[in-house]
Amino acid sequence: MPIRKSYLLIACVTLWIALGRILHGKDTLQLDTYENTAFTAFVGDKALDLRGNRTESAAFVYFFNPIRTFIDGFVQFIRDLIAVPAQNSVIPVIGWLGVVGLVAFLVFATSQWKTALLAVTLLLACGALGMWQFTMDSIALTLAAVLLSLSIGIPLGIWAGLSDRVLKIVQPFLDLAQIMPTLVYIAPIALVFMIGAASATIATMIYSIPISIRITSHAIRTLNQSPVEAAQSMGSTGKQTLRKVQLPMAKQMIVLGINQTVMAAVSFVVIAALIGAPGLGLPVISALIIRNVGEGFVAGFAVVFLAILMDRSTSAAAHKKQSFIPPTAKDIKRKRISLLIAGALAIVSVFVSRTMLWAAVWPKEITIAPQIEKITNDATAWILDNLYIFTVGFKDLVSYSILNPLEVQLSASPWYVTVGMIVALAVIIAGVRTAILAFALAMAIVLSGLWYEAMLTLTQTIVGTILTMIIGIALGIWTGRNDRAEKIMRPILDAGQTLPAFVYLVPMLGLFGPTRFTAIVTGIVYSIPVVVKIVSAGIRAVPHSLVEAATAAGSTNRQIITKVQLPAAKKTILLATNQGLIYVLAVVVIGGFVGAGGLGYLVIVGNSKPELQGKGLIAGAAILLLGIIFDRIMQASARRSS
Repeated sequence: MPIRKSYLLIACVTLWIALGRILHGKDTLQLDTYENTAFTAFVGDKALDLRGNRTESAAFVYFFNPIRTFIDGFVQFIRDLIAVPAQNSVIPVIGWLGVVGLVAFLVFATSQWKTALLAVTLLLACGALGMWQFTMDSIALTLAAVLLSLSIGIPLGIWAGLSDRVLKIVQPFLDLAQIMPTLVYIAPIALVFMIGAASATIATMIYSIPISIRITSHAIRTLNQSPVEAAQSMGSTGKQTLRKVQLPMAKQMIVLGINQTVMAAVSFVVIAALIGAPGLGLPVISALIIRNVGEGFVAGFAVVFLAILMDRSTSAAAHKKQSFIPPTAKDIKRKRISLLIAGALAIVSVFVSRTMLWAAVWPKEITIAPQIEKITNDATAWILDNLYIFTVGFKDLVSYSILNPLEVQLSASPWYVTVGMIVALAVIIAGVRTAILAFALAMAIVLSGLWYEAMLTLTQTIVGTILTMIIGIALGIWTGRNDRAEKIMRPILDAGQTLPAFVYLVPMLGLFGPTRFTAIVTGIVYSIPVVVKIVSAGIRAVPHSLVEAATAAGSTNRQIITKVQLPAAKKTILLATNQGLIYVLAVVVIGGFVGAGGLGYLVIVGNSKPELQGKGLIAGAAILLLGIIFDRIMQASARRSS
């Protein structure tokens, strides 16, 4: 059966290539960037009508506008505390020294002094980069989005953990949120809530809440049921069991969910600068627009430091060592004294920041930004001059050998030929039901009028996914078979997953210039950590008995890998491929900023040009449809292989 399936796949692809060559250039549905279709023009007109009715429509007056006002006020309140000068003043309510003291106290109270020292160091580093104001704005927006996300996500997660019916209702939305690239829902949110902090916070919440729901639900559902059953047998009500047994037992996993919610918010806040969010996203986008790698690196370092600060501070609380031996009275007293001292120092730092100008506003003299800009620009120029073969050479190799031929095949083939190929592949790989869904979604892209741009985006996604899987599987096998390699790679992979995708564009822009290849390489770098982790876990999950039997039979390491471990981990590798494709797609569309073209570019243009707003909105929908098509094919394939 597997041989027959592989033959069918080869025959399908061969037929598609042949028909594409024969019918080259026919019915490609190519459209000039600044030309609307009847449908995108209609959507654009409706968007304009929506904007015009903002003060008259009952939906806006009684629902959307109050939400916007509340969230905007909440964000502004936090910004007024730490970022924005108070009314009739040149300083915020709490100056930079006070913020450092409060952060040190909060991190120390929830973890340990080493983590608090790291947090303070990273915060001071952001100031030394000349990014204090931007960093405070990002923290304010992140804090507001996280608090609001957790207030919704944790209760819903608990409910979904306790009720199968609720889980079935929210599961499709959780899956959709995982598939949907972040760039897709920025434009609709801005259309409804206008650009600014409120729309950025709401978009961040949409990105963060599903993570909180998923992890909280998982925490409740995977508890040891013996204590729960014991509490119920003793007459505890559902509320008592939840409050006294289930939540305390799930506490550590829920804190981990808070950590992941925070990291999702930090990641999105950078991208949310596209719709007027204050913070570190602004200098990053500015550097990308003017192609200044040095400025981009300075802002990028600040984003990295903030991401590490948030990650380490919250993950330390999640992984805080729990001992079965209760603390002694002496230990409790020592901890209380330490907290009192730390709290007193925090209060003193806040007081000093309120009374001393040097402690209120970050001193402009303390900056290393110009030096870093110069070093970065000099290093970039040196790499481009002396490592030509590794930059332009590698780019040209991939472009001429893989990217260009595939793009010609996809974009120059008639739309009905490519739709037929997608349906045929879906039938062979995933079954008839998935093929019907793929056909419906592909036809929706055709009817949108953006088929040609979708094929450009699909080309970049496929090439990025292929290269990601080649590298990811190789590294995953290495880390899955070698404990030392796993220890070496683990911090690198964790750091890679911590950083927002937007930050990766800056160094790649310096190395490869404003081209579609920059977007592809950025997608590869962003996707590799998750692929390596999943593949490594799949290799390690292969029963040792199988490996030992193959070894006893005289198999070489290569034979063990290819004949035993990879086939046994097939389902996991398919999952890694699915995740890699979704991650690559999410970054490729952001690559519209650096010359990638395709649907991502149309979304960005639609945000900046009102006459193309409809086209930008439909481009976002087409990105989502592409993601759903290939996610469903990969998921169905994984289920059929199990």
